[in-house]
Amino acid sequence: MKDGLKEGLLNKVKVTDKFWHGYQELVMDTVIPYQEKILNDEIPGVEKSHALANFRIAAGLEEGEFYGMVFQDSDVAKWLEGVAYALEVRPDPELEERADKVIEIIEKAQQDDGYLNTFFTIKEPEHRWQNLQECHELYCAGHMMEAAAAYYEVTGKDRLLHVMERMAEHIEKRFGTEEGKEPGIP
Repeated sequence: MKDGLKEGLLNKVKVTDKFWHGYQELVMDTVIPYQEKILNDEIPGVEKSHALANFRIAAGLEEGEFYGMVFQDSDVAKWLEGVAYALEVRPDPELEERADKVIEIIEKAQQDDGYLNTFFTIKEPEHRWQNLQECHELYCAGHMMEAAAAYYEVTGKDRLLHVMERMAEHIEKRFGTEEGKEPGIP
């Protein structure tokens, strides 16, 4: 570990080029904090995202209805993945702590069978896995898996990785070419 971060391949490369380093700084200083505010519905005059509220509702931490698009969970996953890569470039204990709190909520939102998707947990639990082409369940799972791998690679923390391992096991039990499983293509 270096500065609380896992020593990995990602930190072997440093971008110092004026052009690209400027974009890295823009993402770390502006984009990630702005997106976090969007996910938390903290920007006046901007349509509510409700993405983190959906996870809190699915986790039983607050009351409410699902709001947003069926793929809303992927926005949280993409933010977490961005945070992971930003932490690789520039450690930020406060940002990491906020990400850890989001991961804790995600873990609490996961169903007993490993399933994780706020739209179907909150709004249509009876329709899980019924429309793979249009309902983004595997898409959201894939983005959250990417976030889990990135967060583990950078921080060494495996909480989200274990959540998504459980989701992968859930998917594997349901889909496949073996007898008793169904084919599934997103």
